Amino acid sequence: MGWWLRSARALLVATVAATLGAAALQQVTLLNGTKDFGRVRPGSTHTAQFALHNAGTAPVTVRAAVPSCKCTDVGLVAGTVIPAGGSIPFSATLAVPTTPGEKDAKIQIVLDDGSAPLVAQMKAVASLPVEATPAFVDALKGKSTGIVTLRSEDGKPFRVLSADGRPPVCVGFDPAKDQPRAEYTLQWEFSAPASGDPRLWWIVATDREDAPLVALRVRHELTGSKADAARFDRHWWAPEQLVLANRVKAGAPVTLTLDLEHYNPSARGAVQRPEWSAVQSVRSMTPFASAALVSNAPAGDHSSVTFSFTPATGTKGFLFAPVEITTPTGSGVVPVVALVTD
Repeated sequence: MGWWLRSARALLVATVAATLGAAALQQVTLLNGTKDFGRVRPGSTHTAQFALHNAGTAPVTVRAAVPSCKCTDVGLVAGTVIPAGGSIPFSATLAVPTTPGEKDAKIQIVLDDGSAPLVAQMKAVASLPVEATPAFVDALKGKSTGIVTLRSEDGKPFRVLSADGRPPVCVGFDPAKDQPRAEYTLQWEFSAPASGDPRLWWIVATDREDAPLVALRVRHELTGSKADAARFDRHWWAPEQLVLANRVKAGAPVTLTLDLEHYNPSARGAVQRPEWSAVQSVRSMTPFASAALVSNAPAGDHSSVTFSFTPATGTKGFLFAPVEITTPTGSGVVPVVALVTD
């Protein structure tokens, strides 16, 4: 028998032994490991039920249950003991973003028996009663124009009031002659500015009370990781990068919230500037609205900022209002979008 054949056989035996050893260690299994909530409303929160079952003859202790994002809360704490031959249930919640699109989160469960971590998963699709297909504007690789389809999920007709703050360009539809429809094909245009960050969103306003604003993320070389480069220096960012105020009245203040997260990838998330979350002010950068800080609630590596937002008297229709948030580590801008009525 050649040395290479003996080596190959030894490697195969070792691999099988390792696999069998890992399988023997994996006495705890995750029941109902994936929860798909399907289509849900943006900004909603949903709860999933999971369970850990211990098929072994000795108790196993949970060392950690780590969610993949701040959108997830886990009702499973370190130190929880799974009895031999028994099961323990636990719940987890998924907070869906306020903008349409797919959302998923994972929970990695580490046990003290030396087995591989278990992974629970939750996923959902945030969608409005009026849905865009695709749910984004594809302006990559030099594309400056394209089309999207806007459709009401209940089949009821509606009107498109504006697209990106301008009169909509509807393919095969004349708003002066045609009756409202349940589906439209809209043409979009996009051009990156000569300096500064481009808009990250292309937003359609409709006359539906339950879907006044439909936000489509702009996919462009400057709207991905290159956007908001100052986040690296100030050590925070706003993950959703948009606040939808929906329908508001001119001159009437509304209270809005925005989540900030710590951001320091160069140091693997280490908090090197603890003052990052001490929000000092919130102000509008347009004369068509005002904004002011109401409260700030730091909690670990994220912070919930509450602020008032007031469209100026006389303002009407689509409003895109950049709002500046300032902390001791720097300032960042997040747009507030509203459909203003008088």
